[in-house]
Amino acid sequence: MKLLKYISRACNNFVIVKKLCLDKDVQKIFLLFIFWKFFLILVSFLSLKFLALRGKDFFGGGFEAYIKTPLFYGWANFDGEHYLSIAQVGYRSLEQAFFPVYPILINFFAKPFGGTMENLVVSGLLISNVSFLAALIVLFKLIILDYPKKIAYFTVLLLLLFPTSFYFGALYSESLFLLLTVASFYLIRKGYWFFASLLGVFSSATRIFGVLLVPAFLLEASEKKLKVNKFVFTFLIPTGLLAYMYYQWINYGDPLAFYHLQKIVGPQHESGITLLPQIYYRYIKMMLTTPFSNPIYSTIILEFIVGILFFILPILGFLRKMKASYLFYAFAGFILPTIQGSFSSVPRYVIVLFPAFLIMSILLESFKKPVKIAILFLSGICLIIETALFFRGYWVA
Repeated sequence: MKLLKYISRACNNFVIVKKLCLDKDVQKIFLLFIFWKFFLILVSFLSLKFLALRGKDFFGGGFEAYIKTPLFYGWANFDGEHYLSIAQVGYRSLEQAFFPVYPILINFFAKPFGGTMENLVVSGLLISNVSFLAALIVLFKLIILDYPKKIAYFTVLLLLLFPTSFYFGALYSESLFLLLTVASFYLIRKGYWFFASLLGVFSSATRIFGVLLVPAFLLEASEKKLKVNKFVFTFLIPTGLLAYMYYQWINYGDPLAFYHLQKIVGPQHESGITLLPQIYYRYIKMMLTTPFSNPIYSTIILEFIVGILFFILPILGFLRKMKASYLFYAFAGFILPTIQGSFSSVPRYVIVLFPAFLIMSILLESFKKPVKIAILFLSGICLIIETALFFRGYWVA
């Protein structure tokens, strides 16, 4: 009888997968993903021809490996190096800011094949790209619960062409985190609170933003007027973060090592809480004093624009009466990394805030087609520039 049950489950799962693959919307999203991927590969190839290297630090797998195979190791630049190091030998000094789920998965899938640096990179890139494709599909399914398909498609396009979307295809945890959070939201919308919360546990051990799912889910429960026993599993979500904090406490004597290290690896970060007006003032001052020829100038501009845009979007979403859980997640997800006094890395952090992209899609729906195309084109140009810079060792986010 047990064998029959397992066979029945396997058949049902096969039917679900087959149905999903035959879904025309899924096929379209898959084609968009493939186009995006080949587009970025082309950009990375051209960057080797037309953009000079910046120094010899922060290259994936080490500078020597990058020089030999840049189109492969270039996707592991900057933070990718740390994820590879953690996956290979565990946590070392100044690496506690990188949460554990992603490097654990990299190690898990690479170890059976030898655990070499090359295998670790392959494992990390596969996790990132497969997670991103799955996240796009689930995001589409989530959006059409409330909005027309054209809104869902445009949201996916905006996300794909955002100037820092290349991080979803790099050896970074953004794509895995996006999948975990979007799937969590989708599951609670379908009433599967336990499984949504279980994914939330892993999300809070993947990025600090995962804990924001707790108040977001409570807002969702309040909107639906659910009894406590229906959403009680929500309170399990922070256990992923708490487990990592316990690990840091036992091994390094500091349960908040991931937070305290930010001031070391990012000297622009400060202790305490800095208000947004102070940050805007600092960025205006930097834009007026930094030479235009300095490569960091484009990063300052991008951080400033993103800092304004993603503050305004939740407000506009509120005026459009978007779901409270979405609005909270978008707004809190933007504010959380800014409290240390900088928009540094914010252009990367915001790409997981899917409600903000949904708000953009809704707002742009009323625009004429040429305007929409122009916005996508401009964003695509910025994506080309930022991808090329990242690939050649220039700090982007």
